[in-house]
Amino acid sequence: MENITLEPGDQVVFTSLETIDKNDLAQAVTAAGFVVGPGVSKKTSLLVAGDPDVESSKARKARDYGIPVIGERDFVDTFLDGALPTPTTAEAPELDAPTSLDDLPATAKRDLAAVKLACSALREDLPVQALVKTPEAGTFLVRGPARFSALGEAWMVGGVAVASSSKAPDKAVRALGLAGGAESDPADGLERLDVNHPVYGEFSVYGPVRHQVGLELVGPWIRGGVHSRD
Repeated sequence: MENITLEPGDQVVFTSLETIDKNDLAQAVTAAGFVVGPGVSKKTSLLVAGDPDVESSKARKARDYGIPVIGERDFVDTFLDGALPTPTTAEAPELDAPTSLDDLPATAKRDLAAVKLACSALREDLPVQALVKTPEAGTFLVRGPARFSALGEAWMVGGVAVASSSKAPDKAVRALGLAGGAESDPADGLERLDVNHPVYGEFSVYGPVRHQVGLELVGPWIRGGVHSRD
């Protein structure tokens, strides 16, 4: 392995990891004082890959820029003292399923510190609840497994972006936490739409029914659509 050095604040990017969870590695990189980058650029100091000879687009771009590419295990042994930290998902707040419109108070203010904490705890398939407010879909809540979209470089819940690849919260997210308790039977004008999606898994969307061009929607999802289970 070539002589590679990193300084605090240097940007590290991942590609095609094989044996190490991306979330665990990102947490360790941040704890070590480095920065996790979403993509390769001239600011990138190092690319970490499952196989250092991988031919991914990130790896090709890194080689074009003269950026070193290192295997994931060599990176952990060299820069992280051979170990990854224990994930801290238990620190994220646990949120119950809503029962009425009063449980969707998407006000102008939000507890950004709590949202950031929940974002830092995101892991693949972690059951998450996100309160979202967008100009198109209004205020709604989605409960389901967190999934990382490599295409969009974002963390998604039920097809809704909740955080960037670096786990910075999306501006539309008003509250975020672990999905606690069982799914509830909504009342007081609140509808629950259960969806089984081939990419986003099984999730539920809570919100008022919206009517748009002859369709009924809950949040961004069509009520009675091909994947819904209502």
